[in-house]
Amino acid sequence: MTDAIISIRNVTKRFGSFTAVEDVTIDIQPGEIFALLGPSGCGKSTLLRMIAGFETPTEGDILIDGKDVTDVAPNRRPVNMVFQSYAVFPHMSVADNVAYGLKMDRLPGAEIKEKVAEALEQVKLTDFAHRMPDQLSGGQRQRVALARALAKRPRVLLLDEPLSALDAKLRDAMRLELVKLQESVGVSFVMVTHDQSEALAMADRVAVLKDGRLMQLADPMTLYKHPSDTFVADFIGRVNFFEVEEFKPGSAEVRVQSLGAVTLPTPVEFAAGEKLVLAVRPEYMRVRPWDGTGVAATLGDVGFQGDSSIVEVTLESGQPVQVLSGIADTPVLLGLEPGAKVGVDVDLGEGRVLRG
Repeated sequence: MTDAIISIRNVTKRFGSFTAVEDVTIDIQPGEIFALLGPSGCGKSTLLRMIAGFETPTEGDILIDGKDVTDVAPNRRPVNMVFQSYAVFPHMSVADNVAYGLKMDRLPGAEIKEKVAEALEQVKLTDFAHRMPDQLSGGQRQRVALARALAKRPRVLLLDEPLSALDAKLRDAMRLELVKLQESVGVSFVMVTHDQSEALAMADRVAVLKDGRLMQLADPMTLYKHPSDTFVADFIGRVNFFEVEEFKPGSAEVRVQSLGAVTLPTPVEFAAGEKLVLAVRPEYMRVRPWDGTGVAATLGDVGFQGDSSIVEVTLESGQPVQVLSGIADTPVLLGLEPGAKVGVDVDLGEGRVLRG
């Protein structure tokens, strides 16, 4: 992609003998929310810190707005960072917190006042300008940190686990606020998270990292429905894996462990001898009382979640699977005894064959 606001070119970062980031290349476009997603230790925070200038790549280059900033100091880059802990100064009012960076830049007082007012308006905290941080909720303190970063009018805002310190309900509300804020200010957001639901709900595109390597870069729908491998499929939501026991390259006829001989909607394009699995999301399976059809299974726990339930069953082969049951099926399943024989239907059209 061209005209990237940030270009990460073949970047590697080593700490002694440990490689935290290995040969990563990513282009981030102007005005998008971009998420770096992965488990702890995958290199996502290190990559964000290299964009910010707090770490220097061992190899490779980082460009912002087409300019090489690989060796440029953090305070000379057109980016600002909001840390996981917010780092709001407890002894300063909301307005003084927002003004802090502008004062460090020695801007004129009138200009500081104007930019602080604009930033507070952007995050809907104008009426809180004279309050102290201990008078604010967690979500409000998060918005103070955002306002302080936005006041310097960066080209890119870097967010390190921005919602992890909030409770679940507030986290959901702040997701929506951040997306609306990004749309209103037009600044590119680059966020680090280990929460896949957060990345899928907020980001235009997501880079999934594992052990310092980029595993897949795509929009949320593509990541969910067309994962590149078993790691991405397993990390992005729930999934059931079934071993492909027999297949012929170019044929849609395969034999799958626990499911038997099945016909897939498209031919298998992998080479002969490769270890493959069929990945099926729980929402593309259905559990119902046994009527002699479908895949036979034994009913386990039914975890009621309101609008749906997570149903655990064990197939006759001994393989456990999870099924997402809709509200219409849940009362029937809750009326069955644990251990009851049930039938499982699998929507093969939504399955994906991946390298095992």
